[in-house]
Amino acid sequence: MLPLPLALMSKIYRSLIIVICIVILIVACDWAQPTLRDRSIADSESCRLVKHEVGETEVCGQPQKVVALSPHILDSILALGVQPAGFAQSVEPGIKTYNNPAEQIPYLGQWVTTQPISVGDRDSPSLESLTLLQPDLIVGEKWYNRDEYPLLSQIAPTLLFSDQSDDGQQSWHYSIEGIAEAVGKPVQAEALLAAHDEQIAQARTALQPVLQAHPRVLSLYSNLNNSVGLASNYTTSRLLKEIGFEMVEPEGIESGAEISWEIVPQMETDLMMIFYWSDEDFLNPEDPMQQQWAQKPLLESLPVFQQGRVFFVDYYLWGSHTRGPLTDKLILEALPDLLLGSVEGADSK
Repeated sequence: MLPLPLALMSKIYRSLIIVICIVILIVACDWAQPTLRDRSIADSESCRLVKHEVGETEVCGQPQKVVALSPHILDSILALGVQPAGFAQSVEPGIKTYNNPAEQIPYLGQWVTTQPISVGDRDSPSLESLTLLQPDLIVGEKWYNRDEYPLLSQIAPTLLFSDQSDDGQQSWHYSIEGIAEAVGKPVQAEALLAAHDEQIAQARTALQPVLQAHPRVLSLYSNLNNSVGLASNYTTSRLLKEIGFEMVEPEGIESGAEISWEIVPQMETDLMMIFYWSDEDFLNPEDPMQQQWAQKPLLESLPVFQQGRVFFVDYYLWGSHTRGPLTDKLILEALPDLLLGSVEGADSK
């Protein structure tokens, strides 16, 4: 038998090597296939249908880039331990990136460790900014974002919540479990609800002297445009009810309804909370509001005003603006200093 030419032997050798490599690849793919299949099964198992105000939305895994479309949603996700990748303020702040959130986001910024992108304001979030951000999850509120929901859902899974009960009561308790399920933090929601009960109990103990001496509270909202209205369902009012105070709620006047200044002296109360805001500034309302009251003889003559039992606080935190677990925490921590000091000072006169 004649030996094969060297060139032919080389070609056969190369072909044999190729065949061996193909076999190795096929075997390797077979070995890898269960891993890929297991991964697909795991991904499927981590997906969940989350109910919200506009229906049900599938959310998979642990979302890493979450957008909060309002201060209330920001408060809720921060309390659950989730940092925002994007945030929509109550008004367009003219900020592209919250690179100093402690200064740029009132009250809640102290808990923000990221530098979230501004996605406009809560009433009309920027679809362009959201598209560029490419979030894993968008969370908003029904009454602000329902019209944009179809467009928002095309950018990322979007869930809209309401923190209002069927009878009109407003509290983060009504939305926190759904938000927690969306961001994959159900256990944290249970812990927040338990912690809230403890915080209420502590505030009730601290405020016992006030409860015994001045149990009735009239809550009003007002601004420098001379509007005034009943605020018996606002965040602070709800907390005061939970502590044990009696909210003054005149028959026939619903919370949120605007009233005339002349009606205010007719409402008998021991304490009065005024939630103030202006178009220019939500914060530091005491001086301008006290000046406004001082210019109204009807109000200045009220015993609660003369005895230092009218408390002016900003609507952004104390009213119904942020409305979340962290907001409650800040208010409950501040109430003893606010009420005890002023009441004791008035009683000692």
